[in-house]
Amino acid sequence: MKILIGIISTSKGDKLYVLDDGQEMLINDDGKNQKDIYGNYSFLKKHSFKINDYPVTGPGVFRFRYGPVTSGIREAGVFQLYTYGEKILRATIDLSWKYREMAGTMQMTSPEAGLLMAERVCSNFAMSHSVAFSQSVETALEIKTSLLTKNWRILLLEAERIYNHLYVIYKLAAAAAQKVLAAHLSALFEEALRLNEQLTGSRYLMGINSIGRLNNNPSGPAVQKAVDGYKNLANTFTRLYEHGLANYNFLDRLHTSGTLTPDMAESMGLTGPSLRACGIKDGLNTTTSHLISLPVITQSGGDALARMEIRAGEIVNSCQYLIDHLRTSDSWIDNEETQIRKDKTGGTGYSVVNSPSGALGYYLNVKNGNVQDVNPFTPSYIGMHAVSHALEGAIFTDFPFIFDSFGIHFTDASC
Repeated sequence: MKILIGIISTSKGDKLYVLDDGQEMLINDDGKNQKDIYGNYSFLKKHSFKINDYPVTGPGVFRFRYGPVTSGIREAGVFQLYTYGEKILRATIDLSWKYREMAGTMQMTSPEAGLLMAERVCSNFAMSHSVAFSQSVETALEIKTSLLTKNWRILLLEAERIYNHLYVIYKLAAAAAQKVLAAHLSALFEEALRLNEQLTGSRYLMGINSIGRLNNNPSGPAVQKAVDGYKNLANTFTRLYEHGLANYNFLDRLHTSGTLTPDMAESMGLTGPSLRACGIKDGLNTTTSHLISLPVITQSGGDALARMEIRAGEIVNSCQYLIDHLRTSDSWIDNEETQIRKDKTGGTGYSVVNSPSGALGYYLNVKNGNVQDVNPFTPSYIGMHAVSHALEGAIFTDFPFIFDSFGIHFTDASC
C-alpha cells in the first residue's frame, strides 16, 4: 500500500514523499495521473492553511465562526461552520492562527539547534518530531547510531503514544459528560507524564534525544520503577475502559460519529489510528529487527468509537511493549558505539516515525554543517482535512467527538 505524505520542491523538480508498506521513499513527480493515484495530491500540493474553503449558500444558511479562543478548542484555530441550524453543511478550518514558520526558523541552523526547534513544534508529539528530525540528519551525514540510542528512541515513542492516547480518550469521555470516567482518565494521563519524568527527567520527553545519541541514559532503578508503573497503568486503564464500555450512553455518542469509509481514509492519505479504524494497515508498526514488532490493531467502523477502540488497545500494547523490553538488558544497556564521519558535512536525509496519530516525517539537506530545505510532514495536517470532511452532515453536539477522536493539533498541522 502506497501513501503520499508530502510533496517536496527541489531544484530538480518536485518529489513525492511516499510510504510503501511503512517504508519511506522519494519518487519523482512526473505530473502524470498523480491525482488519480493519490487522492490527497491536490491539497498537499497546494498546502493551504485554509482547509475546504468553499462557502455554502442557500435559504437560511449562515456561517458560524467557532474559535480561535473558545470552549472545546484547546489551541488557537478557527472553524467556519456553514449551517442553517443544527446540521453542519461544511466545515472550513483555518490553521493560520498557529502558524509560526517553524520550518523556516530551522533553516541555516546547526543540526542540534534545529532539533531543539523540531521538538517544540508540538509538545504532545515532541519525541516523534525529535526522532524524525534527528534520523534525517543522521542519514544525511551518514551517522550510525548505537543500539542504545535506537532502542530508547523506539521505547520513548511508545511512552509518547501512551499519554497521547490517554488524553484523547479522556477528552471523549469529558465531552460525553462521563465525569467520573473522565476524572480517572485524567489521573492516568498525569501518571503517564510522571512516568516519563521518572524515566527521563522530562514529562513531555523533551531534551532527551540528540543527533546520533541520547542526552540522558535512564538509570537501572528508574527503569525498574517504570516497569512497575506501566504494569499498574495498564491494569488500571483496562478496568476503567471495560467499565466505560458498559455505558451505552457513552458509546452511543461515539457510534457513527464522523464515519469515514476505507476508500475515503485511504484517498486522504490518513495513517495511524484513524486509518486503522477503517480496517486498513499502514505498515507503521514495524520497528528495528532487534526488537519485536508491535501487533497491529484494526477496527472496521471508521467512526469515533472505532478510533477510540484502536487507541485503547494500543495503550495496553504499548505498556506491555515497554514492560517486556525494559526487563531485558539489550533494551537499555549500550553494546555498540555511535559512528560519526568527521569528513561528512553535507547530504540529504529523510525519515518517518510512527507518531501517536500517524506518519510524521522530515526531509532536509545539510550543507556545510547547517540544515537547509527543512520540510516537516505531519499527521495533523492530513487529519484536519479528514475532520473537515467528517464534520459535513454532523450535528453540532457531535463536534467534539469527531474532532477529538482524530487526536490532532493545530500546532502540528500548521508548522
